[in-house]
Amino acid sequence: MRTWKLPHTVLNRWVVNRIANLFIKTALIYLAISTILGVLIIPGPGFSFMHSHFALIGWISFMVFGICYEIIPRFTSKPLFSEKLGIIQFWLGNIGLVGLFISYPFMKMYMVKEKDYSDALSIVIIFGVIEALSIFMFIYNIWKSMEKVSLWK
Repeated sequence: MRTWKLPHTVLNRWVVNRIANLFIKTALIYLAISTILGVLIIPGPGFSFMHSHFALIGWISFMVFGICYEIIPRFTSKPLFSEKLGIIQFWLGNIGLVGLFISYPFMKMYMVKEKDYSDALSIVIIFGVIEALSIFMFIYNIWKSMEKVSLWK
């Protein structure tokens, strides 16, 4: 019977990297929050915006970010272009999503009461732009990480 001894460097590759770990664990928290908000949609439809954003951006997108940050360096055998950019993207993504969660109900409340909601709309737009910026940071980071990878080996 043959026993395989893996070199230390190979063993280290199987440890989930820090950025992937942050995104995946946060995605699971957003899954729990979106599930709770999904139940709350039944008595009151005002939760649908928050539920959909926590489910799609928080759970699905953050899970995809985490998985990509883990598998792209493995598949390409090259390091991530910028770990610092990944960490900044993580925090901006959370700030944007939580900011939308907090600011959107205020805008909706002003709209329902037929009051001027332009200030609240501006805040929603700011947090939406922050969220979009974090997504474009992800695209750039992954693109640059795969830039010198040959498609035909």
